[in-house]
Amino acid sequence: DISAPRASVDPAQSLHGSNLSPPTVLQFGKTRKLSAERADPRNRQLLQKRQFFHSHRAQPMALEQVFSDRDSEDEVDDDIADFEDKRMLEDFVDVTDDEKLIMHMWNSFVRKQRVLADGHIPWACEAFSRLHGKHLVQNPPLLWSWRFLMIKLWNHSLLDA
Repeated sequence: DISAPRASVDPAQSLHGSNLSPPTVLQFGKTRKLSAERADPRNRQLLQKRQFFHSHRAQPMALEQVFSDRDSEDEVDDDIADFEDKRMLEDFVDVTDDEKLIMHMWNSFVRKQRVLADGHIPWACEAFSRLHGKHLVQNPPLLWSWRFLMIKLWNHSLLDA
C-alpha cells in the first residue's frame, strides 16, 4: 500500500502561517515499527533504563515519545530557524541592513509557507507583497531591496514580468 503525499490549501491561512497540511507519509508493505506492544519485555526494560534525547532540540524524551509511531525528525522550530537565518545573514559584510532584512523576511516566509518548487515562486512573491506591502511602502530602501530580489528571481527564470 502506497499513499501519495497530498497538500491541501487552507484559505483561512493563505497569508499567515503555513497553508499546507502536513504531508501524508509514504507507507510500504514491509515496514518495521518498534512499538511498545511488539517490543520484547527484556528490550523494553533495557530501553527504560536509558535516557533518550531529541536529535534537534537536545531535550530529554519521554519513553512514550521513543515508542511513538510519530517521527519528529522533520519538525522545524520556526524560532530556531529564524535565529539561525539572522545569524547567518549577519556574517555578510557586503550587504546592506535592508537587504539582510528583506532576505530574512523572504526566507522566513518561504519556510513557513513551504514554498518547495520553482513554480510556487510567482505565487509566493504575490503573497509576500500582500502580507508585507504596507511595511514595504513605508520603508523605501526595504521596498527597493524587495524589487532587487524579484529582479534576481526574474534573472534566474523563476519569475516572469
